[in-house]
Amino acid sequence: MAESAETAEATEEPPKAKLGLVQILMIVGLVVVTQVVMKVVLDTFFPPQVVAETAEDAEAEAEEEAIPVEELEPANYLPLDPALVVNIQDEGKSQYLQTSIQLMTRNTEVFEAAKLHAPAIRSALIMLFSTVPYASLATVEGKQQLQDSARVRIDEVLMDLAGVEGIDAVYMTSMVFQ
Repeated sequence: MAESAETAEATEEPPKAKLGLVQILMIVGLVVVTQVVMKVVLDTFFPPQVVAETAEDAEAEAEEEAIPVEELEPANYLPLDPALVVNIQDEGKSQYLQTSIQLMTRNTEVFEAAKLHAPAIRSALIMLFSTVPYASLATVEGKQQLQDSARVRIDEVLMDLAGVEGIDAVYMTSMVFQ
């Protein structure tokens, strides 16, 4: 008999926990409260009307500021040949930067001034590039910053020598550094 009692106990499954009505209501209530809190947080930090107005305002501003392509003057490109070769310092070692540069402007007067003063522009760029840290040339951001600095420096040279500025872009069409 002792054996049959032990087998009966072993074969009996523990009673299953049944969710009562109170527990179900608590879970539903928790879900509802969570949704309400999320709605309040999202509406507070990301109001739907502000986002829509901002998008509409941005489109309107872009349309006002955009100049139709037909109204733009054609782009003029001026290569600064031959390529610039500059010594740059890298932790006490001498390194070299060689880059080919083209200037772009849509203003004919600026183009002619840049062509006339190309030697002064080349000299200013050599001086600028020689101050660039070698490590910054390894990143895209560093190269873009160098292009932006070159454009600003060229506009300064043109303003000093010809009283005009307006280089739209500086393109480095090749770059080797070692």
